Formats: sequence, structure tokens, C-alpha cells
Amino acid sequence: MGQGCEELAALNRNAEALRRSLEGKIEGEARFDPLSRALYATDASVYQIMPAGVVIPRVRDDAVAAVRAALSHGVPITPRGAGTSLGGQAIGTGLVVDFSKYMNRVIKINSEERWAWVEPGIVLDDLNAALGRMGLQFAPDVATSNRATIGGMIGNNSAGARSLLYGKTIDHVLELDVILGDGNVARFSQLDGSALEAKQESDGLESHCHRIVTQLAREHADEIERRYPKIMRRVAGYNLDEFVPGRPFNLSKIIVGAEGTLAVVVAARIRLTPLPKAKSLLVIHFADLRDALKASAPILAHNPAAIEFLDRNVLERTKDSLEYARLRGFVVGDPDGLLIVEFFGESKGELAERSDRLEQDLRACGIGYHYHRAIEKEAQAQIWKLRKASLGLVMATKGDAKPIPFVEDAAVAPERLAEFVDRFIGIVEANGTTAAFYGHASVGALHLRPIINLKTDQGVRQFETIA
Repeated sequence: MGQGCEELAALNRNAEALRRSLEGKIEGEARFDPLSRALYATDASVYQIMPAGVVIPRVRDDAVAAVRAALSHGVPITPRGAGTSLGGQAIGTGLVVDFSKYMNRVIKINSEERWAWVEPGIVLDDLNAALGRMGLQFAPDVATSNRATIGGMIGNNSAGARSLLYGKTIDHVLELDVILGDGNVARFSQLDGSALEAKQESDGLESHCHRIVTQLAREHADEIERRYPKIMRRVAGYNLDEFVPGRPFNLSKIIVGAEGTLAVVVAARIRLTPLPKAKSLLVIHFADLRDALKASAPILAHNPAAIEFLDRNVLERTKDSLEYARLRGFVVGDPDGLLIVEFFGESKGELAERSDRLEQDLRACGIGYHYHRAIEKEAQAQIWKLRKASLGLVMATKGDAKPIPFVEDAAVAPERLAEFVDRFIGIVEANGTTAAFYGHASVGALHLRPIINLKTDQGVRQFETIA
């Protein structure tokens, strides 16, 4: 997890070269002092990598200057939003470009056509606060919405609790302005017929990108079809499946989920979605977490907007917090797991009927032991607040052994979720520990948190073996 003396010496040389290249050339901030570099050596993950330096662009030209300086010195580039990544995506040995401080503006909103141009550093909750006054939203709703940036969501292809209904970020990106590997800015958007042919026949890196993606997808279409997993929450690898023959061609789709490895996003045109007219929650209690995970498949037949899972570890941690202990009034008994089922509809009456039907079906099948309804906005907000705090709650576990986020966002078909968790429990138990689980049961995507003490040699071995 650390860096050797020789590598740090090389970083210091790169830092000085970059500092000289950028001095007096940007409106934003260029930070190469040891403290700033140390601060940007970490994100929300367990990893630590010292960068050569940090640029905080105030305008687009600052980002272009930063990329060109890095290119001229052969230094890698790491775009960064809020640093909420749990896999180390926001850290690197090169030049970190932090968009969150200044490049966080809404450029334009078209409420009639339901799209907006935004800068990459805008925070999801801030954007949705502005859009909500128009009855609109950017639909992917990550748990870190009060700090996650749109640029980070694009890099990660984030989804959130309601991905069953709304899909992933890739489904809401229309166009991207990006800085390519030659330091030039390009706009990636949907191209068809003659427009695509003209783009491919031009000179320059932008045209080469259009040609090579077309070629790769065409030559390997059968392999892509055969090997890309057919599950909703597949976000691993580059999105070449978006470019197989017969699909609309929009090169922004290859940038989404690429984690900043292909280009630096400086603006995005995103699709906006109407807010639902009415919502309700049904929280189902289970004596065994496996029963909860098995239940997600039959619940899907009732067309929910979300099915979220919390295990005993999360619920137990709420007891240790004054703030969250007050929010757990809906928890009855001592459940091993909860499913939070959300419905969208036209009215409270419609939602009450749908909740009735689901509860009746579950009772008839002996699924769950208690069913708590949240109809009013305040009651729903309290439950969602607890759900969104899951990571913080489990990380507050007392002692040196913590639920560590290093096996991140595993996804399977929902009907195989219980089987997957059983097998994962077997792995962690074989390594002498346990794990916490929470996440999106509706789409078979769980956050897995093996409980490990990384201060010990044994904990480090467990970390390496489980990974």
C-alpha cells in the first residue's frame, strides 16, 4: 500500500517539473507542497498513493493546461470528484485534477426537453435541489449523494438504490466534453450514418477514437455478446457492448465507467427524469439474512422501484449512535436482515393497494415476520437516512477490527443472491472472520465488508487472501 524511496524521489522530480510548467498559467490552484500531496494521497478507500501534484481548475482551460503539462512530462492523470471511491479510483502517482472546488456549476437546463449541461464537480444533491423546483431530477441516486459529484458518477458508472427503475449513469449521459490524450477537447455525442462516417474519416485523435471503437466492437461482437455478463449492474470493464453493430453510436458511452483512464470529462449533457408523484416504503423483517436475500426475487414480481438490504451488523451499529438510535423506531424485534421495498405511483391510495398485495403474498408464503409501512415523507426520509449511512455505521464498529471496503460492488442475478452470499460467507469464515452486508438486493448488487484488523500481520494476510 506504500511507495518506495526511489518512487517517491521520482515523484518529487515530476512535481517540480509540473510546478514549473504550470506556474502562472492557470486561474485555479496548482499544489505541489508536501501537505497537499499527502491530503490527496487518500480517498475513501484503504489505499494510499502519493501523487506528484494536484491541480484544482477554476475554468476549462485550467484543466486543459494541466493535462498538457502532464502529457509533456509523461505523468499520468487522475481526475477526481469528491474522493468517495472505495476502490482507490481517485488516487494515483501522477497529477490529480480535482474538479469539486470550482468546476461545479450548472451550465444550462432545458426543462422542456429534459436535459442539462453541467460541470463535473457539481454535487448530486445540489444539482437535484435545483432540478427539484422544476419537478425533475438526475435519477441515479447514490448513497453518497450529499457529496458525490456528477463527474465521479460518470467515471464510476454509478447507479444507486433505484437502478432497477432508472438504470445506471450511462443511461442518462447524452453528450460529454472531454480532454483527450493529445490535450485537445472533443465533444462525444450520438452520431449516425454520414456524420459518423465523416468523423471516422477525419484526421486526429478524436477521429481515431471513433474508428478504433467501431473496429473493436465489430471484430469482437460475438465475443462481447458471449462474455459480457447479462446482469443489470455490470459495470466492470469498458462498455464495448454499447457499440456492437446495430446499436446507436455515442462515444460518450465508452467514457462512462472508464474511471478517468480514457479521457478527462470537463462537461456533461445529462438526461433529466420527472420526480415520482407518490412514494411509499414497506420494510420487511427477517430472522435469517438468507431468507431476506431469497425474498428479493418474488418481491420483484410486484414491480418495486427499489429493494434495499441491511444486515444485522448495520442495525446493531445504530444502537451505538444517538442520532441513528432515534431513527430505528421502525425496527421490530431482533432481525438478522431487513428489506426496504419502495413503490412509486400516482397516489397514496394506489401505493397502499400495492403494499397490501405484496404483504398478503409474503404472509401467504411465510416470508418475513414483520412488515412496517412508511407512507409519510418524514418517515420515509428517516429510513433512507439510516440506509444511506450504512458504510459510516459499520465503520464505527468498536475496536481495531473494522468492516473493510475492499471487495466492492459484487453483482449477480437477483435469484442467485442468497447462493452468492452463502459462498462468500464460506470464504470469509475460512479465513477466520465474518462480514457485513448491505446494498441493492433488487439488482443483485451488494456491498461486502469483511471484518479485518489491518493493524496486524494476520489482518493483512486475510485482506490479501479474501481479495
